[in-house]
Amino acid sequence: MKKSGVFFIVLLILFGCNLASPKRSLKEKTDEVIQLQNLARKSQNNDSILYYVQQSQKLLDYNSEISDTLHLENKFLKGYYFKRKNNLDSARYYFHEVIKLVKNDKGITRNLVYFRNAWEMEELLNKIGNAISIAKDYIKIYEDQEIKYASKLMYAYNYLERANLDLRDYKEASKYNNKTLIAANNAGSIPMYITASCSKISDFYFTGKKNEAFKLLDSISKIKLGTDSKRQVNRSYGVLNFYEGKFKLSIKYYKKVIALTKQLEKEENIEANKVDHNYNFLEAYTNISEAYLEVKDYDLAKKYLDTTKTIIKVNSFEPYVDFYYSLRFLLNYNTKKEQNDVLTEYKELINDNKRTLRKNVGEKLYALQLANEKEKIVIKEKNELELRNIKLLALSGISVLLLVIGILFYRQRNYKFEKQEVQMQQRLLRSQMNSHFSFNTLSVIQDKIKDDQELAANYLTKFSRLLRLLLSNSLSNYVVIEDELDLLRKYLDLQLYRFPNAFEYKVELVNIEEDDILFIPPMLIQPFIENSIEHGFKGIDYKGKILIKLELLNEKYISCLIDDNGVGLKQTKKEYKNSISTNLISKFTQKITKRKISILDKKELKPKEKGVRVEFLIPYKFTNND
Repeated sequence: MKKSGVFFIVLLILFGCNLASPKRSLKEKTDEVIQLQNLARKSQNNDSILYYVQQSQKLLDYNSEISDTLHLENKFLKGYYFKRKNNLDSARYYFHEVIKLVKNDKGITRNLVYFRNAWEMEELLNKIGNAISIAKDYIKIYEDQEIKYASKLMYAYNYLERANLDLRDYKEASKYNNKTLIAANNAGSIPMYITASCSKISDFYFTGKKNEAFKLLDSISKIKLGTDSKRQVNRSYGVLNFYEGKFKLSIKYYKKVIALTKQLEKEENIEANKVDHNYNFLEAYTNISEAYLEVKDYDLAKKYLDTTKTIIKVNSFEPYVDFYYSLRFLLNYNTKKEQNDVLTEYKELINDNKRTLRKNVGEKLYALQLANEKEKIVIKEKNELELRNIKLLALSGISVLLLVIGILFYRQRNYKFEKQEVQMQQRLLRSQMNSHFSFNTLSVIQDKIKDDQELAANYLTKFSRLLRLLLSNSLSNYVVIEDELDLLRKYLDLQLYRFPNAFEYKVELVNIEEDDILFIPPMLIQPFIENSIEHGFKGIDYKGKILIKLELLNEKYISCLIDDNGVGLKQTKKEYKNSISTNLISKFTQKITKRKISILDKKELKPKEKGVRVEFLIPYKFTNND
């Protein structure tokens, strides 16, 4: 049967080669990958992004000679796809894979994009410490040539400043603010220099250095600035004068901020570079409303608050939305004479907020519907073009299809036989391990009866409970991970009852909770623990330690580590080699995971280390169905 399958595959390859167009050059293949990746970056539809990424991945898989940077970019685009789908854990996985492959390569032009997405993903998952660590790793790539790579470093410095401000570590924030200023100056980036300077101005002012704050603000205002930089400078003037109690002067600057934000929006009204300025508008309108409330000009305060209300969206910056409602309440309180009027107005504000949310959600859904319709038209045109090409190869396609159907039929039947073989092997494994384990335990009880009948009786009671759980787990090919861990702990506690204070153990879970609904094959871990206790700790004059570490790697496997501090592999090599259980487990896991079990003497890692380290993969499922 296997020979016939190979024949089908060879025939398919030969047939495909005869039908194929002349071999394309490496440049043509590379250009096609670049084009597909560009389409993925520009697409606004998640399904289209995934389609382009998959097509480029096929080319990369069959053309390993294509540049490593394109392989790297495709991994990043997979992460970008999951980020768009709001699957943050998967996005985080791919972003981390990318930055691990980057290492210290300064030549990768999109390093900043890769690392920036990685640290922003950590920030979204509220793991600020990890985000800071990634930004620092990025800085290490270029820090030996700070002046040359200033344009790359300034963004990481600026992020570390903001992150440390969030953590209220003002000393570190000030340090990275200074680095941002130096890098922006070396890079000749006026926008970043102004951003960092405005942050420095706030730091000066709110730490009591008011003169230095105004002096720095006056100096940067004299630089020839772009529209956004002017907006930031006028905003700083407005904020500082507000806190100085110069409300009318503050209003003057806030009006300039609004005008500059509108101008900026017009300048960036090109679809490819369009930026959402909702954040800046909300900040400007709420700031000027607050200033008008301070000077008791309630009519103008109401005017600007009414404008603010019209621009609040579902995804608007929440603190500014809250600020708007606070100001609106203050306006009502200062303009209504009766308390009931204030309460009525407040309730109306809440209802307005709900209506705005419903309206914006509707608008968002309608916009999404339009985008989907547009994407459907593009896909339809693309499909029509592909259909014309398919018709030209119809005859050859039918022939290839028949071959493919034959191969798929063969593979399906072969897979069914392999699955049955694996299940039979798994049942054999459990039956042999169960009998082996039971025999060893009963032998121990027999010895205990001679020395201490009461101890033997207690030991037998504990063993019967363990055996009941063991037999229950053995009824299924897969058991929930919580039950398997319960069995392991009962077994270890039973052994501690047998050898009081002889050893201690620890179960560590990474990326897994014990009550997660994950199903694994039973009795894969216990035999290695038994080896540690029976052979590894035999004859030692110190307390033994066992670490059982399970880590969720991906959607298929859990990594299992069993680490002890026993006598090591050299003295127990014979026992490991002749162990029925470990041999059966090795064959079973290698058949399922395609990876051998690693059994390593820790002295090979560090000469002073003692013990054995066992590592292997455990397959898992989300149900107990075979």
